[in-house]
Amino acid sequence: MNAQDLMYVIDRIQSDKEHHRDRRNFHENYEWLEHFWRYKYKKGDNSIDDFITQKGQFYWNIKSIRVLAKEFASIECVGSNKDPDYAQTLMIAQATMYLRYICNLYDKDTPTCDTISCREHKISKGHCTKSNALLWKKDFDPVFAFRALMFIVRQVRNNLFHGHKISVEPDLFKRNKVLVELSAQVTEVLLTNLFESER
Repeated sequence: MNAQDLMYVIDRIQSDKEHHRDRRNFHENYEWLEHFWRYKYKKGDNSIDDFITQKGQFYWNIKSIRVLAKEFASIECVGSNKDPDYAQTLMIAQATMYLRYICNLYDKDTPTCDTISCREHKISKGHCTKSNALLWKKDFDPVFAFRALMFIVRQVRNNLFHGHKISVEPDLFKRNKVLVELSAQVTEVLLTNLFESER
């Protein structure tokens, strides 16, 4: 991507006011949360694990978190910035399938790759199965459910804010907007309820 291409991308993102706002909110929210768990738990990159373990049940009990988890479980798996085609890793698939199949988010009609029109290069991995959901954890556990959601949100953050996944191709741009919007909402709920989580 040359400078002219980059300026076009920046203009496209900034001209979409809602998406631009969601990107900024997500970035700032995650930055503040990361500061919180790094300062509190003092384990560097692993501090998020203690945050999830200590607060997972509290956050999973918040209805809006479960609604957002269902939204992530109802769309194509988030890809990885470490794959040239942004295919999902096995762990991302496990986290997504755990939300989809094990967390009781659906009354009926649990989505599948066919019903949500996943792209072929992701389907071909063969990762998105109920058996892989059980590799995340064999039964329902609210902490593991929250861990799955946070694993997905962190991957969205890595993809977008490490400078890898920038596209204005219409379908990808639309998908990125959805991922950023959902992730911004998740981090907003975490921040809004952070004080209460400490009580």
